[in-house]
Amino acid sequence: MKKTIAVVACVAAMFVAGKANAQLGINVGYAPVTLSTATTVGNTTTNTTFEMDGFFAGVTYNYGFGKNLGLAFGLQGRYNTKTTTGNVNVIVASANEKSTTTQMLFDVPVLINYSLPIGSDIKLTAFAGPAFSFAIYGNKHVTTTTTVLSNTSTTENDYPMYDDNSTNSRFDLAAAFGLQFQYTNFRLFGGYRIGLTDLDTRDNIKTTSAGLFVGLGYNL
Repeated sequence: MKKTIAVVACVAAMFVAGKANAQLGINVGYAPVTLSTATTVGNTTTNTTFEMDGFFAGVTYNYGFGKNLGLAFGLQGRYNTKTTTGNVNVIVASANEKSTTTQMLFDVPVLINYSLPIGSDIKLTAFAGPAFSFAIYGNKHVTTTTTVLSNTSTTENDYPMYDDNSTNSRFDLAAAFGLQFQYTNFRLFGGYRIGLTDLDTRDNIKTTSAGLFVGLGYNL
Protein backbone atom coordinates (compact mmCIF):
# COMPACT_ATOMS: atom_id res chain seq x y z
CA MET A 1 0.00 0.00 0.00
CA LYS A 2 2.81 2.38 0.90
CA LYS A 3 4.52 1.65 -2.43
CA THR A 4 1.31 2.40 -4.31
CA ILE A 5 0.89 5.69 -2.49
CA ALA A 6 4.50 6.57 -3.22
CA VAL A 7 4.08 5.84 -6.95
CA VAL A 8 0.87 7.90 -7.11
CA ALA A 9 2.57 10.76 -5.29
CA CYS A 10 5.55 10.60 -7.65
CA VAL A 11 3.33 10.65 -10.75
CA ALA A 12 1.31 13.53 -9.32
CA ALA A 13 4.47 15.47 -8.58
CA MET A 14 5.72 14.91 -12.14
CA PHE A 15 2.36 16.04 -13.52
CA VAL A 16 2.35 19.23 -11.46
CA ALA A 17 5.96 20.00 -12.36
CA GLY A 18 5.30 19.22 -16.02
CA LYS A 19 2.19 21.39 -16.14
CA ALA A 20 4.14 24.27 -14.64
CA ASN A 21 6.73 23.91 -17.40
CA ALA A 22 4.30 23.29 -20.26
CA GLN A 23 4.68 25.62 -23.22
CA LEU A 24 2.68 26.16 -26.39
CA GLY A 25 4.62 27.47 -29.36
CA ILE A 26 4.14 28.32 -33.02
CA ASN A 27 6.66 27.40 -35.71
CA VAL A 28 7.44 28.21 -39.34
CA GLY A 29 10.32 26.95 -41.43
CA TYR A 30 11.95 25.46 -44.49
CA ALA A 31 12.19 21.69 -44.93
CA PRO A 32 13.40 20.43 -48.33
CA VAL A 33 12.93 16.72 -48.95
CA THR A 34 14.85 14.21 -51.05
CA LEU A 35 13.04 11.10 -52.25
CA SER A 36 15.53 8.31 -52.96
CA THR A 37 14.28 5.44 -55.12
CA ALA A 38 15.97 2.09 -55.68
CA THR A 39 14.52 0.04 -58.57
CA THR A 40 15.57 -3.59 -58.85
CA VAL A 41 15.17 -5.54 -62.09
CA GLY A 42 16.77 -8.94 -61.96
CA ASN A 43 20.24 -8.50 -60.48
CA THR A 44 20.46 -4.80 -61.37
CA THR A 45 19.47 -1.95 -59.05
CA THR A 46 19.10 1.61 -60.30
CA ASN A 47 19.12 4.51 -57.84
CA THR A 48 17.46 7.86 -58.55
CA THR A 49 16.60 10.92 -56.45
CA PHE A 50 13.91 13.57 -56.63
CA GLU A 51 14.28 16.76 -54.60
CA MET A 52 11.52 19.15 -53.56
CA ASP A 53 11.46 22.42 -51.67
CA GLY A 54 9.34 22.27 -48.53
CA PHE A 55 7.75 24.84 -46.23
CA PHE A 56 5.96 24.20 -42.94
CA ALA A 57 3.95 25.94 -40.23
CA GLY A 58 2.40 24.56 -37.09
CA VAL A 59 2.18 24.41 -33.32
CA THR A 60 4.14 22.57 -30.64
CA TYR A 61 3.19 21.70 -27.07
CA ASN A 62 6.20 20.94 -24.87
CA TYR A 63 5.37 19.14 -21.63
CA GLY A 64 8.11 19.38 -19.01
CA PHE A 65 9.10 16.41 -16.85
CA GLY A 66 11.40 18.06 -14.39
CA LYS A 67 13.72 21.00 -14.73
CA ASN A 68 15.32 20.34 -18.15
CA LEU A 69 13.60 17.29 -19.67
CA GLY A 70 10.52 17.54 -21.84
CA LEU A 71 8.33 15.79 -24.39
CA ALA A 72 7.11 17.91 -27.32
CA PHE A 73 4.04 17.07 -29.42
CA GLY A 74 3.54 18.93 -32.66
CA LEU A 75 1.06 19.33 -35.49
CA GLN A 76 2.16 21.08 -38.64
CA GLY A 77 1.19 21.44 -42.27
CA ARG A 78 3.89 21.03 -44.91
CA TYR A 79 3.90 22.05 -48.57
CA ASN A 80 6.42 20.49 -50.98
CA THR A 81 6.96 21.61 -54.56
CA LYS A 82 9.28 21.01 -57.53
CA THR A 83 9.24 22.48 -61.06
CA THR A 84 11.29 21.08 -63.93
CA THR A 85 11.51 22.04 -67.59
CA GLY A 86 12.82 20.31 -70.70
CA ASN A 87 12.77 20.68 -74.46
CA VAL A 88 13.38 18.64 -77.59
CA ASN A 89 14.27 20.24 -80.94
CA VAL A 90 14.39 18.59 -84.37
CA ILE A 91 14.62 20.14 -87.81
CA VAL A 92 11.06 21.42 -88.20
CA ALA A 93 9.57 20.77 -84.78
CA SER A 94 10.14 21.41 -81.08
CA ALA A 95 8.50 20.36 -77.84
CA ASN A 96 8.80 22.11 -74.48
CA GLU A 97 7.59 20.52 -71.27
CA LYS A 98 7.06 22.09 -67.85
CA SER A 99 6.31 19.78 -64.94
CA THR A 100 5.22 20.97 -61.48
CA THR A 101 4.88 18.50 -58.61
CA THR A 102 3.05 19.62 -55.47
CA GLN A 103 2.40 17.78 -52.24
CA MET A 104 0.64 18.70 -48.99
CA LEU A 105 1.12 16.78 -45.76
CA PHE A 106 0.33 16.81 -42.05
CA ASP A 107 3.27 16.08 -39.72
CA VAL A 108 3.05 14.94 -36.09
CA PRO A 109 6.49 14.98 -34.41
CA VAL A 110 6.88 13.48 -30.92
CA LEU A 111 10.25 14.64 -29.63
CA ILE A 112 12.07 14.05 -26.35
CA ASN A 113 14.13 17.13 -25.52
CA TYR A 114 16.76 18.11 -23.00
CA SER A 115 17.62 21.75 -22.33
CA LEU A 116 20.85 23.27 -21.07
CA PRO A 117 20.36 26.78 -19.64
CA ILE A 118 23.01 29.32 -20.59
CA GLY A 119 22.35 32.33 -18.45
CA SER A 120 18.89 33.52 -17.43
CA ASP A 121 17.37 34.04 -20.90
CA ILE A 122 19.21 31.56 -23.16
CA LYS A 123 18.75 27.80 -23.54
CA LEU A 124 20.32 25.23 -25.83
CA THR A 125 18.11 22.18 -26.41
CA ALA A 126 18.78 18.84 -28.06
CA PHE A 127 15.79 16.85 -29.33
CA ALA A 128 15.11 13.51 -30.99
CA GLY A 129 12.17 11.23 -31.71
CA PRO A 130 9.72 9.92 -34.30
CA ALA A 131 7.83 12.12 -36.75
CA PHE A 132 4.66 10.80 -38.37
CA SER A 133 3.52 12.18 -41.73
CA PHE A 134 0.35 11.75 -43.77
CA ALA A 135 -0.02 13.09 -47.31
CA ILE A 136 -3.43 14.64 -47.98
CA TYR A 137 -2.72 15.78 -51.54
CA GLY A 138 -0.22 15.14 -54.31
CA ASN A 139 -0.24 15.98 -58.00
CA LYS A 140 2.05 16.33 -61.00
CA HIS A 141 0.90 18.94 -63.53
CA VAL A 142 2.53 18.75 -66.96
CA THR A 143 2.25 21.45 -69.62
CA THR A 144 3.56 20.51 -73.08
CA THR A 145 3.96 23.04 -75.87
CA THR A 146 4.58 21.58 -79.33
CA THR A 147 5.57 23.58 -82.41
CA VAL A 148 5.57 22.04 -85.89
CA LEU A 149 6.61 24.51 -88.57
CA SER A 150 4.55 27.55 -87.59
CA ASN A 151 1.75 25.70 -85.79
CA THR A 152 1.86 25.67 -81.96
CA SER A 153 -0.34 23.63 -79.63
CA THR A 154 -0.41 23.28 -75.85
CA THR A 155 -1.70 20.38 -73.77
CA GLU A 156 -2.04 20.14 -70.00
CA ASN A 157 -2.33 16.94 -67.97
CA ASP A 158 -2.59 16.11 -64.27
CA TYR A 159 -1.21 12.94 -62.70
CA PRO A 160 -2.52 12.43 -59.14
CA MET A 161 -0.04 10.89 -56.73
CA TYR A 162 -2.62 9.20 -54.51
CA ASP A 163 -5.52 8.04 -56.68
CA ASP A 164 -6.95 4.52 -56.60
CA ASN A 165 -4.36 3.19 -59.05
CA SER A 166 -1.36 4.80 -57.35
CA THR A 167 1.51 2.83 -55.83
CA ASN A 168 2.51 5.74 -53.57
CA SER A 169 1.95 5.42 -49.83
CA ARG A 170 0.44 8.37 -47.99
CA PHE A 171 2.02 7.45 -44.64
CA ASP A 172 5.63 8.02 -43.62
CA LEU A 173 7.49 7.49 -40.36
CA ALA A 174 10.78 9.32 -39.88
CA ALA A 175 13.41 9.64 -37.18
CA ALA A 176 14.08 13.32 -36.44
CA PHE A 177 16.82 14.92 -34.38
CA GLY A 178 18.41 18.34 -34.00
CA LEU A 179 19.27 21.35 -31.85
CA GLN A 180 17.38 24.44 -30.77
CA PHE A 181 18.63 27.81 -29.57
CA GLN A 182 16.17 29.80 -27.48
CA TYR A 183 16.37 33.43 -26.35
CA THR A 184 13.51 34.44 -24.05
CA ASN A 185 10.45 33.24 -26.03
CA PHE A 186 12.09 33.15 -29.46
CA ARG A 187 13.49 29.91 -30.87
CA LEU A 188 15.80 29.01 -33.75
CA PHE A 189 15.98 25.29 -34.51
CA GLY A 190 17.34 22.91 -37.10
CA GLY A 191 17.91 19.24 -37.66
CA TYR A 192 17.60 16.26 -39.93
CA ARG A 193 14.95 13.63 -40.55
CA ILE A 194 15.40 10.14 -42.00
CA GLY A 195 12.44 8.25 -43.44
CA LEU A 196 12.02 4.72 -42.10
CA THR A 197 9.18 3.47 -44.30
CA ASP A 198 8.94 2.46 -47.95
CA LEU A 199 6.79 5.00 -49.81
CA ASP A 200 6.23 2.72 -52.83
CA THR A 201 4.02 -0.36 -52.51
CA ARG A 202 5.67 -2.25 -55.39
CA ASP A 203 7.95 -5.14 -54.43
CA ASN A 204 10.88 -4.21 -56.68
CA ILE A 205 10.86 -0.47 -55.92
CA LYS A 206 11.79 1.17 -52.62
CA THR A 207 11.42 4.91 -51.99
CA THR A 208 12.47 6.66 -48.80
CA SER A 209 12.53 10.30 -47.72
CA ALA A 210 15.17 12.40 -45.99
CA GLY A 211 16.00 16.05 -45.50
CA LEU A 212 17.22 18.92 -43.39
CA PHE A 213 14.86 21.36 -41.67
CA VAL A 214 15.35 24.81 -40.17
CA GLY A 215 12.77 27.00 -38.51
CA LEU A 216 11.79 29.85 -36.24
CA GLY A 217 9.44 29.56 -33.30
CA TYR A 218 7.80 31.63 -30.60
CA ASN A 219 6.48 30.41 -27.25
CA LEU A 220 3.06 31.82 -26.34
